[in-house]
Amino acid sequence: MTGVLFIRTDDHLVLGVRWSGFTISGTGAATVLTAGAQSRLVLVLPPQHIGEEASPPGSAAPAQLPTDTGATVPVWSGILSAPTRLAFAFAAGTRIPLTAAGVLAAVLDIPLLVPAGAPGPDDTAIELPWRLIIAPSGASGTVCRHAAQPVSADSSGLWRTRIVDPHGANLTLRVADKTVADAADPVFQAGNALPLAHADRQRLFLETITQPARLARLELSPLGGTLDATGVFPNFEWEHRASLGRDMHVRTLASGVLYPLGHRAEFVKTTERVYDPAAGGAAVLRTIRILTVVEPVRHAPGAGPIRRAFPLGDIEITRTVFRDLAEAVPQTTTLPGVGAVGTHFWPTTLSGTKVLFPVACTTASGVVRMEMPLLFVFDLRPAVDSLASPVLAQRLTTDYGETEVEIAPTTIDLTGAVAGPIAPAAADPNAAAFHEVRKLKIGGATLGEGLDLANGYRSKLTELEIGLPALRALRGQDSRAAVTFAKNYLRDGVSDVLLEMVPADSVPIDFTAATDRSGGLLAPKYLANAISRSMGPIDKLALPDPGTGFIDPARLFPSDAATLLGFPLKSLLTQLKLPPQITVTPTLGQAPEVRMRWQGIALTSMGPFRATPNVTKLDLTIVAAPGKAETICVINDFTLELPPRPKSVLRLSFKQMTFHQQGGNAPRLDVSGVKAEFSGDLTLLKDLAKACDLDKAGRLIDVRSTGLSVHYSLPIPSIATGAFTMRNMAFSAGIEIPFDGRPMSILLGFSSRVSPFQLGIMMFGGGGYIELALDRQGLQRFEASLEFGAFVAVDFVVARGEVHALGGVRFLLEHDGTVTITGYLRIGGSVNVLGLISVSIELCLSMAYQSQRNALVGRATLVIEIDLTLWSDSVELDSGEWVLAGGTASPRGPQLPAFDGLSQWRTYRAAFAQVE
Repeated sequence: MTGVLFIRTDDHLVLGVRWSGFTISGTGAATVLTAGAQSRLVLVLPPQHIGEEASPPGSAAPAQLPTDTGATVPVWSGILSAPTRLAFAFAAGTRIPLTAAGVLAAVLDIPLLVPAGAPGPDDTAIELPWRLIIAPSGASGTVCRHAAQPVSADSSGLWRTRIVDPHGANLTLRVADKTVADAADPVFQAGNALPLAHADRQRLFLETITQPARLARLELSPLGGTLDATGVFPNFEWEHRASLGRDMHVRTLASGVLYPLGHRAEFVKTTERVYDPAAGGAAVLRTIRILTVVEPVRHAPGAGPIRRAFPLGDIEITRTVFRDLAEAVPQTTTLPGVGAVGTHFWPTTLSGTKVLFPVACTTASGVVRMEMPLLFVFDLRPAVDSLASPVLAQRLTTDYGETEVEIAPTTIDLTGAVAGPIAPAAADPNAAAFHEVRKLKIGGATLGEGLDLANGYRSKLTELEIGLPALRALRGQDSRAAVTFAKNYLRDGVSDVLLEMVPADSVPIDFTAATDRSGGLLAPKYLANAISRSMGPIDKLALPDPGTGFIDPARLFPSDAATLLGFPLKSLLTQLKLPPQITVTPTLGQAPEVRMRWQGIALTSMGPFRATPNVTKLDLTIVAAPGKAETICVINDFTLELPPRPKSVLRLSFKQMTFHQQGGNAPRLDVSGVKAEFSGDLTLLKDLAKACDLDKAGRLIDVRSTGLSVHYSLPIPSIATGAFTMRNMAFSAGIEIPFDGRPMSILLGFSSRVSPFQLGIMMFGGGGYIELALDRQGLQRFEASLEFGAFVAVDFVVARGEVHALGGVRFLLEHDGTVTITGYLRIGGSVNVLGLISVSIELCLSMAYQSQRNALVGRATLVIEIDLTLWSDSVELDSGEWVLAGGTASPRGPQLPAFDGLSQWRTYRAAFAQVE
């Protein structure tokens, strides 16, 4: 194309003219264009719009530029649009003078060539506003109306052309070029943007494909265009008024939904040119962005996977208007039929933080309040049904991810009360449906989880942090667990396992260090990784085998620390059908009622614990509720053989052992039908046992912070067994129940070290005692002592004397296997003659076996005392300790130490020898 440029100062006209298919003739002012068969004339006007930076009301200018006077002026950035082209076609032979007036006159009332698609380089292309190529259209086409001659001769006028329908019909417009509309916005200061941003231009292109906008006025001039356009579409609105290339009023409204909750909302952006005192009185563009929730309440769906995944009832966004928002930055998604298009964005404050929407969920047990960010998803209908697009739904799931919100501890029915019937095996469908929820993780439901896009987006609880008030009440620990809904429950709603704990958050159910809280006799310890509606916290991998109907005890209680009377619990259980049941029942306005039940648990024999088949059972009931607290643990019909077979020496049979604590009272241990039977190495005590009826014995209960014990004591009449005679004997027995995980122990005693019984062996007399301590591992302590002796006194008037011989044996076996056997013999005598001379001799021999040294150790001591009327003295000879056998600590044989007493004795003896 060939072209020329006309500049006319009278009315500020600047006009470029290009043509094709014309012939040119003449010269100078007489130059004429003659149209051929296919001729086209294109008028090129200067840029018709300035894209200006718009800022929030009251904000300072992004820049200050100095003036010649040294002052500064506020400045906002701007960017020019491309030149505008107006294309016309002429009939062959048409002659057009090649002057400004001639060309302008020639195009009057000539139909404007507006292409159906994107304009080419020689087509009409009106860029107004910036990067929006608009194509005006009328019922009879469009023409330009303007003055061909200068408007005034003194440069006071401005040339302009108005595009109208030749018959006066209303004009419409469409956006002609998607590529231009997709141009990236200039980068302005944070928070500032163009009044009609990239997403708006892109949206207008989609909307005007099927429904053009209304065009009230369109004028072009050398200084910029004037535009008055309005578009009202099903889910988008646009108002735009510009004067001489400068925006005066721009408003857009985009409808959509808030993801993942699905509430309908509108995002409105309004830009006005105002004389702003904050900008020094300059006329600047100020933008206000407002998001309005037009559907505050969204009702919960009916029963189904979606309802089960978010069982919080109706959802209300309690604040509906959010002002002073930042420019939307839509994320682009390629949708079938329209290609890449902006589909969603995070509503953001001017400070750059995501808007937190206050949400209230109405559940059967109360209102749950939280704040959470939401995505705004554009409703692009009718161009494309974006809200029903599986492609976009998948993208939203990824972009939103999940948001974590903390809430005040709230008891919530996590079945939503519409989850459907529970499996027949579960006894109480509401036993574990209510949970104390403290934290939620919320994401968007997907199509594979039952989402029906026709009914809108729905949210799901991807994870919950729940408190475990049951463990708080039972163990005094503030346990929390991160859980998710069990997949089977979400799918069918009848699964008894409601929640599964995330792998890293399994909760130990451990009473080994506080067995008083689990019934004293029982110390459960297992790992809970799921929550059953009927049984509470459970190990989901230790549920009954579908084939047998029984639980593997070793899977439920893998640790030996879980005990019953100190015996490994997993070894005592047989035909176990249920784990311990821990259930919580909410109480309005009060702490919940917590129950732990384990009823009719059959026990089998293991080591020292001997059970009666189908009779020996365990029952546990714990209730913790406001104003009520009770713990009962019962074991029926069992026997303890201590130590285990075949070396058992004691059989203790119990008809029933009951631990009972109520309220804040001290616990009580009731033992009935107790029978003791000695055997093996303690057969000699059979006769003692026959005289003992523990059921009739006096009983003392001792409660301490570390445990509980029951002591029995009763006197025993004199007993004759062979050559032995025992008198003044008292039998004692005790059952020690520690609360710190140590096994239960049995204490038996016949008299005590402090108060021994009297013993007669033929002509000798003495005393003794027997004490035993046993637990499930066997004999932990055994101590026995027997002492005997004889005294003989003589009196010959002038002389009196006595001779005595005493002996004893003491045996001590400690729990660590240390054995000490001690024997001693004391022989001595004294004589007194007329009170003038007194002589006494005491010889003490002792031997002890020390197992830790594997040595037999002896010691001998001789003491001689002489008392004359005018002189007295004593001599003590001590052999020291010597090793008779084994050991290496001491030299073999007696070692007599050197001391002054021996030399004194020799001196004394020598004096008598001299007298003789």
